Amino acid sequence: MYPSNILCWNVRGLNSRARQDAVHTLVNSSRVDVVCLQETKMAAVSRGTLLSMLGSDFSYFIELPSIGASGGILIAWRHGLGQASASRIDQYSVSVEFSPRGLQPWWLTCVYGPQGDDNKLLFLQELRSIRANCQGPWLLLGDFNLITSVEDKNNRNINRAMMGRFRRLINDLELRDLPLHGRKFTWSNQQEVPTLVKLDRALCSAEWEQLFPNCLLQSEASDGSDHCPLLLGLNDIQPSKARFHFEAFWTKLDGFQAAVESAWASEPASSCPFDTLARKFRATVRSLQSWSQKTIGHVNTQLGLAREILHQLEIAQDHRTLSPLESWLRNKLKLHSLALSSLQRTIARSRSRITWLSEGDANTTLFHSYARHRKRKNFICKLITDEGMVITKHEKEQNVFNFYSNLLGECLDREHTVNLEELNMPISDLAELDAPFTEEEVWKTIRSLPSDKAPGPDGFTGKFYKVCWPIIKPEIMAAVSAVWSRKLCNFELLNSAYITLLPKKEDAASIKDYRPISLVHSFAKLITKLLANRLAGRLDQLVSPNQSAFIKGRFILDNFMLVQHTTKFLHQQKQACFMLKLNITKAFDTVAWPFLLEVMQRLGFGPIWRDIISGLLATSSTQVLLNGSPGERIVHRHGLRKGDPLSPMLFILVMDVLCSLIKKASEEGLLQPLSRRNLQHVFHYMLMM
Repeated sequence: MYPSNILCWNVRGLNSRARQDAVHTLVNSSRVDVVCLQETKMAAVSRGTLLSMLGSDFSYFIELPSIGASGGILIAWRHGLGQASASRIDQYSVSVEFSPRGLQPWWLTCVYGPQGDDNKLLFLQELRSIRANCQGPWLLLGDFNLITSVEDKNNRNINRAMMGRFRRLINDLELRDLPLHGRKFTWSNQQEVPTLVKLDRALCSAEWEQLFPNCLLQSEASDGSDHCPLLLGLNDIQPSKARFHFEAFWTKLDGFQAAVESAWASEPASSCPFDTLARKFRATVRSLQSWSQKTIGHVNTQLGLAREILHQLEIAQDHRTLSPLESWLRNKLKLHSLALSSLQRTIARSRSRITWLSEGDANTTLFHSYARHRKRKNFICKLITDEGMVITKHEKEQNVFNFYSNLLGECLDREHTVNLEELNMPISDLAELDAPFTEEEVWKTIRSLPSDKAPGPDGFTGKFYKVCWPIIKPEIMAAVSAVWSRKLCNFELLNSAYITLLPKKEDAASIKDYRPISLVHSFAKLITKLLANRLAGRLDQLVSPNQSAFIKGRFILDNFMLVQHTTKFLHQQKQACFMLKLNITKAFDTVAWPFLLEVMQRLGFGPIWRDIISGLLATSSTQVLLNGSPGERIVHRHGLRKGDPLSPMLFILVMDVLCSLIKKASEEGLLQPLSRRNLQHVFHYMLMM
């Protein structure tokens, strides 16, 4: 059997009963199977001390004695893991090979790095020697007394030469630095103004990462030591229920079009085009999943079986001449193996989200590595709330739901409004926007959709619409016509979205430290893209020139240049002044729908457009993904949903009212120009979203 949890901790001495009790508590509370302790400060750890500290189940251990009152390493593990098949003790490390019965063996090395530069060089050379003699999956952890980047320390007193040597070692040995969840630094000098450094870490080889793809490294409270304990769970990232994801490579396989056509035709049309489309999408999902399983199956299993048969035929060829049938089978298997390998790489590339490499430019290992790294980095193991820390799955789900339900699902009363007529906002003739959508316009929009971006709740991408357009066109056009006719009953079936949470910083702790990314239903995205394409051509006339973001032909960098020139001008005037930057918290999420519709009416949008926008907003809903699992449904009551191309344009229309207010205040003398000279007074604002 493999261990479940590994504890790594520089305890700063086991010759204290309090330290031993701290280790005992941590081992029991975290159900640790392997204990790696550094700086034991003991010439020998007696079995009695071991039993008292860890319990009777830890019957195996290996140690590096301390030199006087410094150093010392201990690795201990539970009886159920069995005896070590090999071990070695070096000057700064202890290594153990675990060989579970019937499972792949792997090496564990626990290190305690020295202090002086000369000794650090010997330490790095020792690690190279260990790797040369310990082949296969390898986990290397402990207190390295080295850093890999300037971000690993909170001041700039850095030995850059040694940092570069350590980073070079990691690259040469092809090791991965497992991301640490919780703490950013692992050591503190515990002064009033502390020095904080990340000295403790866990490195692993690519083979070890493949052996334990769901591992997760977390920090614990540093009881009685200036180092924080590291807890490495080897199966902490539990896979979520697999969601349907349309695979781009399906379109290249025989039988794909027939499977889609059969499934699409299996659902009869109803009086509601949105209900019809939703049922046909679901039927297509079931059909493609079944077709994929029968046609492709488990690619890894097929590839392994093909290679094994091919290997046996090659072994037979060493002793006799193959029959014509065997030669034919061998040649077929070679071609089949190549095709399966290519398919395996294509699937892995899709999972990795790598877009900067063309298909076929890298191997499967790279793609799998990126996918595992992204999953491990984005995993939310705990959240800090006003009431404290939540760690259980249910508590985290409830906290996330409450936060976004309060943000999106509550209708806020408007205490104030703006008299738009007094602002003299121009009224435009936008009647052309109300024209019905044509088939040519819809097809042109579909062709502009990204082929393989992250899909929404339905799982379909732009690739599906492009390849299957002749099959799905009648139902898509019927639903598009229903949107234009403002018959939006049941549109909520196609207007859902997922929110996935990505950390804004390394030590993300609260829900506000995660950036929400909306994954909108493919049909809702198509509708908003149609509307955005129409509005884009008129937006330049509707919005004042001060706004430079999200408008075709304008550049957001113009605002930054304006700030630079304004700052230079104020400096030349040698006057005491200050500049104000407006920061609107959760800007998209706080837009009031009634106000948006009032602004649109004032600008000249007709009833068709306003009704469509109103319907899109009122039928929208969201489920927040927590570690891949969707939460409860949240029906939107205000705000604009990120993830579709129309929302930024609607947001600009709302924010331009603020610019009109500033202009009105300037005209009435409430704001003074920067200079008495003929200097154009241009209002600048930056939005932090």
